[in-house]
Amino acid sequence: MAKKTAGSPSLKSENGKAIWLLVSADIVVIVLVLTGFAFTQASLSELAQSAFVRGLVFAAAGPLVAVFLNDLLPSNAKASIVFWRIKDALPGHRAFSEHAEADSRIDIASLKKRVDEFPQNPRDQNSCWYKLFQKHQSNVIVSDSHKRFLLFRDSSSLTLLILVIAWIASALSGVPAGLQAVVVGGLVVQFLWLAISARNTGIRLVQNVLALESSDDGGKKK
Repeated sequence: MAKKTAGSPSLKSENGKAIWLLVSADIVVIVLVLTGFAFTQASLSELAQSAFVRGLVFAAAGPLVAVFLNDLLPSNAKASIVFWRIKDALPGHRAFSEHAEADSRIDIASLKKRVDEFPQNPRDQNSCWYKLFQKHQSNVIVSDSHKRFLLFRDSSSLTLLILVIAWIASALSGVPAGLQAVVVGGLVVQFLWLAISARNTGIRLVQNVLALESSDDGGKKK
């Protein structure tokens, strides 16, 4: 959504490397753990070599896996995953009724003058906020928070997909329940960490736009 000059990469492509590394790391850890327990009869050296080789092979597919899985879910579904809401999941849906009041940087009186009356309907709030976002998206504060939000949103959605895939694969492969719990538990912790980070950066993005609009530098409504 951010404004870019011709030939410059999009925010999603800028986040690509970090997401690829995350997916590759997850794959390596999962393969190492599952392989290590799958070959209990092998010697320690054979076990380590087998697990390492398998981990490298699967890790090489990390970028490809990330690309396909990241586009598997639409943006609305990713927002629902992050904010745990089925309807009106985006923080922009509560931009004026909740997030504006929560940020001391935002001059509420000035903001009301610029947007007239605050919209009450969640959809109207998001539409109104998005217009302001388009106005300020080139500001470094907004573009940075937008980039971080997309990074954590996509990473948390990918983690959830990997969690489901790893759980199903380990169950079908006959992996002991205790080992399944270790893999799934680790991915759950990672998902929660990323989802909370996505929430915080998403809300901050909304508030940054409103703060700029309410400031003297935001530009008066014409």
